[in-house]
Amino acid sequence: MKYKYKTYTQYKKTRDEVLLEYCKGKKVLHIGATDSPYTEQKFSDNLLLHTKIQKNASELLGIDIDKDSIDFLSKKGINNIIEFNMNNLKELNFEPDVIIFGETIEHLMNQEVALSILKKSMNKDTRLLVSTPNAMWLNKIIDTFTSQENQHTDHKMIFSYATVKNLFEANGFVLEDVYFTFLNRKREGITKKLKKYFCKIFQGFSETIIVVAKLA
Repeated sequence: MKYKYKTYTQYKKTRDEVLLEYCKGKKVLHIGATDSPYTEQKFSDNLLLHTKIQKNASELLGIDIDKDSIDFLSKKGINNIIEFNMNNLKELNFEPDVIIFGETIEHLMNQEVALSILKKSMNKDTRLLVSTPNAMWLNKIIDTFTSQENQHTDHKMIFSYATVKNLFEANGFVLEDVYFTFLNRKREGITKKLKKYFCKIFQGFSETIIVVAKLA
C-alpha cells in the first residue's frame, strides 16, 4: 500500500551544528569516531567530528574498529577512542546521554540488527542521532539526467525521509526530530552555496538526513 508522507523536518546549513547542539554538556558515545578512512585528512582540515564533540560534551567516549586510525589520533593527543566492535556494545561500561552514529547505517548489511544493538544500550532518556545520505539529494537527481548515479562503493542502502521513518518506527523508536542538512567541508564554491539556498526553501533535496530518535 502506498502512502504520501508529509515531511516534518527542520533545515540546518551543516550536519555538525546539529550534532554539537545535542552533545552540549552531555555524556556522549561516538560510534565510528575516527571517520576512517578519511581520518588524517579530516584531522588536518579541522573537520574531524570527534574533536568538535570533545569541546562540547561533558564526557566523551569514541569507539572504532580501525586500529591504525585510533593510533594516529592517539599520537595527536586524542586518547578517548578505543578499539571496540559495536556488536558488543552491551558489554561497554558506559551509559551515554547521547549516541552519535554518523554516516554508518548506509554501509551495513543488516540495519535491523544494528538498531537492535543500539536500542539495548539506551534508556528512556537516551537520544540516538543518526546521520545518513539523502536519497533525494539534488545532485543525485541531476545525475539521473545523464544516466549516472554517484554512489559510495560500500553503500548497501540509501534513505529518504519516509524510509528512514519507517525503519526506525518498525524497530521500536520514536523520531523526536528530523533534519535536512549538509556535510561540513573545508571550502564551498558558489555552486554549493546556491544549492544550500535552494535547499533551505525545498528541504527535501538536501544532501544529508539526521534522525534524532528515542525509545518508543
